[in-house]
Amino acid sequence: MIEPTYTTLVSPSGLRLEDFTADTPLQRPAKSVVEQKPEAIDGVSVTSLKVNSDGRGSLSELLTTRGDPIEPIVHVYHVRALAGSIRAWVYHRLQSDRLAFCEGLFEIALYDIRLGSPTMNRLAVFRLGSERPALLRIPPFVIHGVVNIGHDVASFVNMPTQAYNPEDPDKYRLAYGDPRIPHRFHGT
Repeated sequence: MIEPTYTTLVSPSGLRLEDFTADTPLQRPAKSVVEQKPEAIDGVSVTSLKVNSDGRGSLSELLTTRGDPIEPIVHVYHVRALAGSIRAWVYHRLQSDRLAFCEGLFEIALYDIRLGSPTMNRLAVFRLGSERPALLRIPPFVIHGVVNIGHDVASFVNMPTQAYNPEDPDKYRLAYGDPRIPHRFHGT
């Protein structure tokens, strides 16, 4: 365990909390933009992420309860992906994935094989990252894969709706290249 170090600041200069000023509210749209396209897969949503930049860098809100209610945040993890690395194919039975792409360039493929789904056998492919930051919500039983198609290490954050259980993982895998999935990632 990493123990914090505490220092009591006794400032002869008289620095006080009241000396700080509140941040200026950001200008933002009333609601996040959720894109729904005719070729989309039922239950999948892509929400554009607003990037606030200044001379220090940038900040993106990945998920907020400010607008509409959200499913609870129960587990969050950060994935670093080497250039050209492929993470495919997987699906979940219980959880929805909420993948936030803000850095790099990723191709994400989704394939719906849910019996009775209005979009059964539909393939959807997205390119998300620095140029098009977005939160992609993938419901249970939708097969998905991700590849870093950029030239550098890139990353994304997942905020699934169920906590990972190492004794009984809700993750089912199929080897990349399986001919039953009608998609090959760019350059493979």
